[in-house]
Amino acid sequence: MRNNLADARALALRLSDRLLADPDWLVARYQYSNRTEAIRVAIEAAIKAERSRAIDEQYTTAYTTCPQTLDELADLTFQSSANLAADAEDWSWL
Repeated sequence: MRNNLADARALALRLSDRLLADPDWLVARYQYSNRTEAIRVAIEAAIKAERSRAIDEQYTTAYTTCPQTLDELADLTFQSSANLAADAEDWSWL
């Protein structure tokens, strides 16, 4: 999900020493080039996870409101995109 950063905007934020230690750990452990890259990747991953969760909620709402069959409704909790092996995300960096 890496974007072309030529048109990127700068963002200034304040982080406690405790919170700032986490990007430092990511840089050391996963060889990100710097804190900025580690924070950018973490933000991208969080946004992607939340968007996926929102889509799952929409599917759940739709199938709960109007399920096609009782079997589909029974298996609904196991069919979220977060649980599909083909769409499994690598969260090992967390």
